Formats: sequence, structure tokens, C-alpha cells
Amino acid sequence: MIARSKFNRIFAGSFWSKTKESIVPFDAPRPEKAPFLRQLYNDIRDREYYPSLPREYIVFDKHNYVSRIVPTFELKDSCLYFFCIKQLEKHIAINRVKGTFGGWTLGNPIKQKEDAEISELENEKARLTNSESGMPIGTYDPRKWSENWRDFQKRAYQFSSRKKFRFFLKFDIANFYDSINLKILEDKIRLVSPKRLSETIELLFHFLHNWNRQLERYSEKSVGIPQDDIGDCSRILANFYLQDYDAFMKKECDKRSALYLRYADDQIIFAKNERAAKEILFEASKELFKINLNVNSSKVQEFHSKTEFNKYWAFDLFGLLRNLKNKKNVNWAIKTYLDRVDSSDTAFKEFSVLKRILLVDASIISPHLKHRLLAKLLEPRFLVVQDYWVFRKLAESFFADDLTELFKILDKQVRFVRFNSFHYNLLKFYSKHREGYDGKILQKRIKELQPIMK
Repeated sequence: MIARSKFNRIFAGSFWSKTKESIVPFDAPRPEKAPFLRQLYNDIRDREYYPSLPREYIVFDKHNYVSRIVPTFELKDSCLYFFCIKQLEKHIAINRVKGTFGGWTLGNPIKQKEDAEISELENEKARLTNSESGMPIGTYDPRKWSENWRDFQKRAYQFSSRKKFRFFLKFDIANFYDSINLKILEDKIRLVSPKRLSETIELLFHFLHNWNRQLERYSEKSVGIPQDDIGDCSRILANFYLQDYDAFMKKECDKRSALYLRYADDQIIFAKNERAAKEILFEASKELFKINLNVNSSKVQEFHSKTEFNKYWAFDLFGLLRNLKNKKNVNWAIKTYLDRVDSSDTAFKEFSVLKRILLVDASIISPHLKHRLLAKLLEPRFLVVQDYWVFRKLAESFFADDLTELFKILDKQVRFVRFNSFHYNLLKFYSKHREGYDGKILQKRIKELQPIMK
């Protein structure tokens, strides 16, 4: 066990304050930091630590009314998980394959490699700004996530512009976090870690095997890592789990003069023709099977031209929205977005663009566009899958003078929406922006929707 002073320094950064940001309120007042960490240190040192049951499970709309259930941990468990990953990160943040993103660490060695790679492309075509979309359920540092997603988008745009590529495949991994085999993961970590960290690895997997006793009972969990609501720890492990697969994919693409991009479990193949891309996808499926993973067949998307690919990603709209103060470009982007949505001629990153537009100062939006835009922002299909940030931006940009109408619209959804992530985010928003709101209605609805009975 490391010295107590070194243990305390691990929590000297922003992590401690980030643990306050869970959308599930803590039942008890937060403890003082110093005595809390002293007790946790002693529990680890004396082999007395054991994971608590999750405080709650948050239900998100994954897609098409399919639930993603995410645990929110007690403070001691979040700290324990963070401690273990901090001890291991410099050993598992290695061997990054060129073209993979989302693998930054809490200490950042991988991000340095990504920055070096991006600098090679400074003179290529104009780079896009961050979409401010798709933010993961939990992250200690949203800035790092934004930078990584922006870099992924840049590379996708740059690769699609190369003349030799005429066919594009986008796919992801089915139930990625839930399907990670803990034995395979542990073997991979032990292979790259020094023996002095054996006890840390044991502690990490003690947590991973036992955090979900609410459902697993006293049987040790053997598959799946938690996608908890405030942390990056599982993301780091998940990215490490795919590194051998990344190396395999690069070789398969090199054989066929293709290119491979990955951000988390989202993957893109840039190929000369359809046959080459599908051969690579076939090999990817076999390789993923070796580590207990599968391609999500329902989400494989084919793009038969650069125009089709670029339109899906809305590169033109993000380009126009690069400078949010350019009134002409902003309004043209909004008009183009609204026309594209209304025409329904092809799917594109509709909600991503909409969230980017929310960053615009509403005063520069033309009045004839503002009404149409607000109608899209207030559509239930968009509104009910959003978070506190979106509610706050709506309030600031479109309802600054009077929030009454916004409250009515949000209130109307409370009894219809079944995903409690909406209610938790709304409770956070109301607690900060709705004076005198006591929260009883929302708390009652949250209790009705509790996914796991204790």
C-alpha cells in the first residue's frame, strides 16, 4: 500500500468536487474530505474495504426507447475506483494505435500522443469545431472529452476528403461496457503492469466483481464494467480492452489500402470500394468475438459516396457554426438545418447540430428562424433525452425574461417519460432555476420509476 500522503495527493485535483455533480442527490451530507480519506485509506490497508450497493440506478434512453441502466455509487466506491485507475493508468495507457481516440487518461499520457498525431494535419483542410454533442454519461473532465471528439471529427472529415475513398462503413459494438470479460481484462492489465501493483489490481477487480450485488447477489460478476454517472474510470478500462483489436484492425485496413478510425466503440472504415470495407468488417466481427464482443448489426451504416457520408456527419453545418459570432454563417446554418430536418431526405446528426446551435447568442438569430428553431428545441423527442446543460441553455437563450412557459412544457413531460434520467436532470435544473420549487412531484415520479427495488 502506498504512503498515506501519496494517497491523499491522488485526490488533490478536481475529482473530489466532481463527485458532487451526480444528478442523484446524496441522502446524507457530504463528509469532510480529510477524515473520509483517512478512513478509506485505513480500510484498504487493513483489507476491510467492501463495495456498497449502488445508491441508485439511472435509466437513460439509449435509442428507440431501449434503456441503458447506469449505477451511481457511494462516495467511497467512486474514490476507490478512481484510486485504482490512477495507480494503473500509466501502464494501461500504452500502445495506442494511430487513428483511435477517446483514450485520454486521468494523467494524460495517451492524450499527448494524440496531440502529436493531430499536429501532423495542421495544413490539411479546415478543421471543424466541437459539436458539443454525445457527451458521455459521466466524465471528470468534459474539456478532454470535447477535445477528443473534436479531433475524431476532424480526422473523419479529412479522411473522407481523400480521393481514393469511395465507400464508408460506420459501426459500433453491441452492449460494449456490459460485455467486457473481466478475466480477459484482468489478464491484459497484469501483462502490462509491474508486480508491485498486483495488490492494486486485486483491489480493482474486487470492486468490479462485487459492486452489483443488488442484482448478482453474492455471485461474483464475471462480465461487464459499470458505466457510472460521474467518472472516466470505466472508459479508460474499456479503451485499453480494445487496444489489441485496434492493432488488428489497422493491419487489416493496411492490407486493403483502407483506413480505420475509432472513438470509444464508434468505428469507421474508409475504403476504396464496398468489397474491401465489408471484408474488413467481417474480420472485425471474428476478432471481437475472441474477447466476448460483437458488432451491433442493427447499427451498421453504409455510405456509398463522400457526399452521403459528409451529409450524415453534417460537416457543412458544423463548418458554418465554427465561429458562433458570425451572424451570416450562423443564420445560414440554422436555415439549412431546419430545411434538412423538414425534408427528411436522409439521416444526419440532427441532435448534435441542435446542441451546437444552443451555444449561439440567440440575439443574432433572425426572428423568422428563431420561432422554427425553438419548435425543434421543444419537441419532446429531443427534450426528454437531454440533460441539465440543455435545460439551462434553453432558459438562458430563449426564456431569459420569463421561464414560466418553459416550466409548463417540461412539467407536461414528467408523467409520460419513463426514463428517470430526465426526472433527475429536471430536478437538478429546477433546484437551481425554479424559485420555491419543493420537488415533491418529481421525487414521487422518480420513486415510481425506480428500476431496481431494494
